[in-house]
Formats: sequence, structure tokens, C-alpha cells
Amino acid sequence: MAEFIEERLSMDVRMGATYADDYRVEITQTAGGAEYRKLTHPYPMRSFTINFTMLRSDLASRVLSLYHRVFGKYAGFRVKFEDDFTTAADGRSAPTKDDQTLTYISSGVYQLRKVYGLAGAAIGIGRPARTIYKPVTGTTLIAKNGTLVSSGVTVDTTTGRVTISPPPSYPADTITGGCEFDIPCRFNSSIEIAAVSNVVRDCGSVEVIELLSP
Repeated sequence: MAEFIEERLSMDVRMGATYADDYRVEITQTAGGAEYRKLTHPYPMRSFTINFTMLRSDLASRVLSLYHRVFGKYAGFRVKFEDDFTTAADGRSAPTKDDQTLTYISSGVYQLRKVYGLAGAAIGIGRPARTIYKPVTGTTLIAKNGTLVSSGVTVDTTTGRVTISPPPSYPADTITGGCEFDIPCRFNSSIEIAAVSNVVRDCGSVEVIELLSP
């Protein structure tokens, strides 16, 4: 597991940036045309292709500085994705204490997460969920059996784990919560720079990929 820097990549981008959520599926096809599909992991894995156009000085301080400090593809960093940065169903509304059911880890310790694909029927293995490793400081709300927990809650913003004291009863108590979150990512390409003018620089097709286990 490589290192991680707890700061955001600047996302000041021009129109045309793209993103995708992918699922790792191994597909084997027989001679008769039948397919055997294996889901390698049940998590959405997000990737971005970003196009930066900014002043030379801003590019150096806000993008290239981070790129060099993480040694290119080596270490991770945070990315705020404007289409999906809260635990609300639409990814943009303010988080609430009732957004998501947290995953039990051990006595009093729970993991933040977000479930996707809530509209429509689910297949036998259930719905995909993103483990939230990087909640934003001061945004997490926690409830026990629907009642807001206002004290005794500690949130680790580097792991997304919530500690509740005194510990709730498991499995009798249901723990829910919501937060804003960043996505842990790394660069998946080098950064090629083109001079647009004496002071403006352009970086096209910078690839950034989510880390499923940062």
C-alpha cells in the first residue's frame, strides 16, 4: 500500500472533462457462445480524464506541485467530484443523518459508505456500495435508530471510520449517517504541458483513477 497525501487535486478544468464508473468483471466465452462472468469486486471504481487550462503560475502551484510530491502514479490524494460528493441519493444535496446505513466493524466502530443504484430491482448479490475513506471534516452526521447522536462520536477523516462511545448494541441498534466526501485517487498518466500563450498553459487528457483501498 503506497502513501497518501491528505489534500485535494485542484479541479479547475475546462469543458470536455470526462469520468466513468467501472466494475471489474472477468468474462470467459465458450466455443458455443455462452459467457461465464465473475465479478472481481462489487465496488464502483471511478476514473477521470481531466483537461487543465490555467495560468502558468497556477498550474505550477496547484497541479504540478502535487504531481511531483506524489511521485506521479505512486501516491494518492483527494479529489472532490462535483457530481457526487455527498451521501445523498443525488450526490449533491446536503447530507443527513439518515442517508446511509453504516457497516459494523467492531464494538462501537462503523465504516461510512454510500450505496448506489437505489432505483429499481437489485440482483441477488445486492447493490454496489462505495466505501467512504475520506469524509470531509465537520460534515458527518450520525444517528442511532433514527435519533441524532450529538456526543461521543469521533470521525477519522483519513479512514472514514466512526467510533461511538458508549458503543451501541450490535445488531440490535441501527447506525446511519451522512457526510460530504472526497474520492481517494492517484494519477494514472503523466502530465503533458502545451503553451497556449506566454502565460497560459494547457494539459490535456490527464488520467486520474480511484483507489479502492487507499
